[in-house]
Amino acid sequence: MTTGRYLAAGLLAATALPSAASAGVTVTGVSGDPGFLTGRIIYTPGGIGGNAGTTSADLSIGRMKFTGFDTATAAALAFNTYCIDIFNYVQNGTFDLQTFTLGNAVKEEQLKALLSNTAGLIGGAATLGGKKDISAAIQLAVWEIVNESGNNGYSLSGGLFQVSATHGSAATNARALAQGYLNSLGGWSAQPGFNFSMLSAVSPANNQRQILFAPVPEPGTWALLIAGFGAVGGAMRRRTRTRLAYA
Repeated sequence: MTTGRYLAAGLLAATALPSAASAGVTVTGVSGDPGFLTGRIIYTPGGIGGNAGTTSADLSIGRMKFTGFDTATAAALAFNTYCIDIFNYVQNGTFDLQTFTLGNAVKEEQLKALLSNTAGLIGGAATLGGKKDISAAIQLAVWEIVNESGNNGYSLSGGLFQVSATHGSAATNARALAQGYLNSLGGWSAQPGFNFSMLSAVSPANNQRQILFAPVPEPGTWALLIAGFGAVGGAMRRRTRTRLAYA
């Protein structure tokens, strides 16, 4: 048995996606893409990873790649994800494709602005280290928007959700990039040409939900998916099952 802790992140170019008719996907594998950085997140009310007493966690942070198949057609799927919830585990399972909603219209628009304005940054980075910094930074910014109280003045150094400035490889470049993205939100708006939808867990019911972010594409091409609601940056492999705790 191996145990790792992953912070799911991820804008990705997906090779396929469930059809509108099936509206479902089964995930059979999770890996890092382009790879993970390490860091410590803090959420003072507690509840990280489903444990009410857990207020901080050391995690691997970065874009995740999901592989699996369309539940109706059995067609193979591959796509990247960003987590937007720190209270559940990411694990293999079956999901329904649904309308994207956070229950907070302002935060929804902020996430759309963040993701559409940073959509090309990972692919445009010249080095693997740069790609990891950017993917981790986007993930940290996503978590801050979703988990912080209020709709503005986001800071990774204060408030309910914080990121340590001293722990792990994400504490320097990625953390600074993330704060820069958050500081830019006031001047950003969602860019045209993208669709957003959400994968909601069916089985297991305590699995994460995922937000799908896809360019209005050429037919057959899906890109940029964000894993949401409940991936809590930790991956635990037990026999054949992978559990990723999103934080």
